Amino acid sequence: MLDSVWRLPFEGTNIAVLADCHIHDGGPQFPSALFPRLQGADLIVTLGDMGQRSGLDQLQEIAPVLGVRGADDDDDIRTRRHVLVLEGDGYRLGCVFDAKAAGLAEEVDPFIAADRAHEVCQRLFGGPLNILLHAGTHRADEAWFGQGGSALNPGSAVLPAEGARPSLLRLKVSREGSHGQVIWVA
Repeated sequence: MLDSVWRLPFEGTNIAVLADCHIHDGGPQFPSALFPRLQGADLIVTLGDMGQRSGLDQLQEIAPVLGVRGADDDDDIRTRRHVLVLEGDGYRLGCVFDAKAAGLAEEVDPFIAADRAHEVCQRLFGGPLNILLHAGTHRADEAWFGQGGSALNPGSAVLPAEGARPSLLRLKVSREGSHGQVIWVA
């Protein structure tokens, strides 16, 4: 069941997408190389496992933060939901932490859409998506999803999977189309 729909004008909006950072006092922290890569973001979307609220507070100093909850997240109004839809200018972006647990994927590393993903999109997001944003693997990934859409995973800027580089995703969606780019942090 859909938790939240946010309507926004995508025209000219730059979105930074982060996940799987696991920020904790005395534990992992954001690398200093991350902050210059977030400059110019109009919105930061987090896809879960961000850790303590202090990490979200650091990101909030750069741009508004909105996201979904993972298994390793403090209770926070910015990430209280399990499903999020960002909608505007004819585009629909759906956000979840674990696409496999949500029934959207058969596998997530690499991403393989579930046979009935369109039905799950209807139930979770209220309809089809242009872009599915998901996390949980600590590895950046892009795959086809739905009819001409993409499933994008930003990886982790803090704790990348073995063999992966620290990363985040930058998205720009406009009436002319969407452009997503994995940004390497280090």
